[in-house]
Amino acid sequence: MAVPRKEEAQAEHAAEEGMMQVAHYQQFVRHTNQFITKPRDEALSIAMYGLVGEIGQLVAAVKKKVLGEGGETNWDQPNDEIREELGDAFWYLFAAAQLANDGPFDVLTGDIENLRAEIGGTDERARTIAAALDPQARTDFMKEAVRFPESPDFLFDDYQKLAFKTARTDGKVLIEVCQAVLWQLGAELLRPSLPAIEIDLNQNVADRPTNVVLGEIAWHLSAMASLYHLSLDNVIAFNCTKVSFRSERGTPTVLHDEARDPKEQFPRCFDVSFVRVGPGQSRMYFGGRPLGDDLTDNFYDDDGYRFHDVIHLAFIAHLGWSPVIRGLMKRKRKSGNNRVDEVEDGGRAKVVEELVIKAIHSEGDRQARASGRCIVGQPTRLFPRRSLINFRLLKTLRMYVEGLEVWHNTYWEWEDAIFAGCEMFHQLCQEMQGTVHVDLANRRLTFEPIVSPNVQGITVGLGMGAAVLAPSDCEVKKMLSTQERAATAQSRLAYVLAAKRALLGALGLEAASEAYWSQIEVRLDDMNTLYVKARDKALDRAWALRAVDYKAAFIESAGSVLCTATAIADVADVADISK
Repeated sequence: MAVPRKEEAQAEHAAEEGMMQVAHYQQFVRHTNQFITKPRDEALSIAMYGLVGEIGQLVAAVKKKVLGEGGETNWDQPNDEIREELGDAFWYLFAAAQLANDGPFDVLTGDIENLRAEIGGTDERARTIAAALDPQARTDFMKEAVRFPESPDFLFDDYQKLAFKTARTDGKVLIEVCQAVLWQLGAELLRPSLPAIEIDLNQNVADRPTNVVLGEIAWHLSAMASLYHLSLDNVIAFNCTKVSFRSERGTPTVLHDEARDPKEQFPRCFDVSFVRVGPGQSRMYFGGRPLGDDLTDNFYDDDGYRFHDVIHLAFIAHLGWSPVIRGLMKRKRKSGNNRVDEVEDGGRAKVVEELVIKAIHSEGDRQARASGRCIVGQPTRLFPRRSLINFRLLKTLRMYVEGLEVWHNTYWEWEDAIFAGCEMFHQLCQEMQGTVHVDLANRRLTFEPIVSPNVQGITVGLGMGAAVLAPSDCEVKKMLSTQERAATAQSRLAYVLAAKRALLGALGLEAASEAYWSQIEVRLDDMNTLYVKARDKALDRAWALRAVDYKAAFIESAGSVLCTATAIADVADVADISK
């Protein structure tokens, strides 16, 4: 959902001035809430779980700060992660308050009113709190709370300064108190979602009005900002900047090579095939030729990093940028100003691009491990949700590329590139091969698990196969997988059957042996281009022959179709064998 111009301008002004009116933030949260159109109960549930999740992220950030970045002596020095998590928590806090009250609700003013009633009371709790507070701070709070807010345009800092006067402890002790109480308040928020029997049995969790709980969460978040010497206005302004980059999607950045000769441009539509050429070894093909050297993980474990080049392709599709692939395609911008070739397409830019991809892979893998999404023996999906591509990572990547043309791309374009690249990376890790279609005109990538790199190489295998033009259902189901049948029109089934038999013959395998039928997956397009995926013994045989591509020719005669299939090896591979 796009941020309306008014709220966007207010957020930008707040970020520049370090000031944020609570009323403006109310509007900003409402207009950037992408789940507000869902049924109310579902939307409220999302907001509540989001808030509790952000509390957990904030506690984790504080733990890392205390345990790993200064310990006892440097615990109160803020960092970007703590500031970001505080802002995220406030966004969900305001979203939850709006949904719980069916419209705008001033949770901060409500909290001040509750504090004034609590501290000004005459019961034992009020007396205990009064004894713990600094007398002057208590007096000042009660005096100022009566007229809070003095203006409808009050700021987050106004609330922060007034609320902190009611802090009963300070320093590192209060940080620990805030973390413990926030966990407890999160449990209170989720209590109504429990079944009745669990609510009856779990009486140790308080059962108070939602607005009271939200107000106390606001207090403890604000107190943590104070303890880290952070202005709450600045925290919220930073959050507006972060949320806006996800919400505001405009026209894509003009392609960086748009004004160049077509020979120095990325092709506007092209395919790259990832072909398995050995155990743990792959090769990219573009235009029938290898695109770069063979790919391996260069790592002790098989983590699929050999397929990371697909993220370079995602950079091309969504950012119009990849000095690495531009060099491999021999489309460097050498004409005219040679500084462009040196700076944008040169070695330093290539190193930066590889660093960017390594940072994406490392952060995605770290998150997957931390959340328990890694499954032994299965490829890990990096960033399965866009929201996991955190603003901190995007800022870091933009810092890496400062001074290069890609620095001008927007945050949402970077997010698209990372999300699409990681999706393609995951599919390649699952399939171990595939064809990636890059469409710069529409800024997108698509994936097919089968390949036909159109290699102009040397024939290393030849086979023939036949099938009747009207094969029986029994024959079709025996020889073709569910996926093959689903991808093939009824009129083309005989062609696929004949091609499958011919391919087995080209690989030197017995076409009549049912054991091999499931080891080759075959697709044919309308031009009879042959797409093949082999596994097990069929794949081993293809590797032994150095086969990287396959061709097919068909002839119809006397109610049957005859296929001649050839297995093709790259010329360079055959030359290696002969040495």
